[in-house]
Amino acid sequence: MSTTSRSSMRSEQFTDDTSSISAKSDASVDSLIFDPNFGAIRPDLYPRKDIVLQQSSLDGGQGRLHTRLKYDFRTCDFVVHLIEAQDLPPADPVTGTFSDPYIRISLLPCVDERVRQSSVKRRTLNPYFNEYFKFPLDFDDLKEKTLVFHLFDYDKFSRHTSLGEVEISMANVDVSNSVEMWCDVQKQHKVAGESGEILISLSYLPTAERLTVVIMKAKELKLSTAAPSADPFVRVSLMVDGKKVKRKKTSVRRGSVNPVWNEALAFNVPAEVLPKVSLEVSVLDHDLIGHGEMLGRCLLGGTDKPGEEQGHWKDMLTNQRKSVAMWHILRK
Repeated sequence: MSTTSRSSMRSEQFTDDTSSISAKSDASVDSLIFDPNFGAIRPDLYPRKDIVLQQSSLDGGQGRLHTRLKYDFRTCDFVVHLIEAQDLPPADPVTGTFSDPYIRISLLPCVDERVRQSSVKRRTLNPYFNEYFKFPLDFDDLKEKTLVFHLFDYDKFSRHTSLGEVEISMANVDVSNSVEMWCDVQKQHKVAGESGEILISLSYLPTAERLTVVIMKAKELKLSTAAPSADPFVRVSLMVDGKKVKRKKTSVRRGSVNPVWNEALAFNVPAEVLPKVSLEVSVLDHDLIGHGEMLGRCLLGGTDKPGEEQGHWKDMLTNQRKSVAMWHILRK
């Protein structure tokens, strides 16, 4: 083959390759020109990091709560990711034993009647939850709400011990994007009018037609005077249709705002009268005159008003022959 022929072939080959590259390049350009998504922002390629906020409190020493908050615009839900709590105080500071903590989450004012509550974590002061809770409401309404976490120690008697609380004003937090928060746990605020708590056991024996009230113990009794302590006793009044027909009382416990009695008070109550019966349980501070100053009281049975007092009474009626114990708040 001559030199001229070889040069011609190389030239043709070079021309063909160049045309091919040019065609590919043109096709690529055309595809970019007509691709409607070219140049569009892809949020999934640029994930945003959570904003991390710290909420401190002067009332320290109660531990910390770790949570993540976000508003889901797709479902119109406020989503609370309960992650963990750390360094919680023991339910009994004297023994310092582990607690069985759980958390109740509320959005106030309430958006519905649902109770949102975590699982119970056994024997720990550093519980890990990783649980999600949703509140249905419009985004614009969220800024008027307060998110509240109530931390409790699970108790077999149902009136669980408070470990503290966290309040977050939603007016101060922008949850249009995910917000991670570490919050100091505060001691639970005492409600005005509350005067401590009392643990009571109820049982009814239908064969003997006997109602037994066991006054077990009380805690954190609130004194109305400057006295450092009290000499409390308990008076139980049996009422039928709201009228007091009989009353009994325990012994006096000297010098204690956390008294223990474990005393049983029995009343003879016919089965047909039981639906009309209610109990007034009063805690009094004994004095030399013998009248006693009222420290607080609670009412069990005899009303349709919902609450733990009536729940306790109904549990006794549906579990006759069994002792049912529960803590109750004392009010003046």
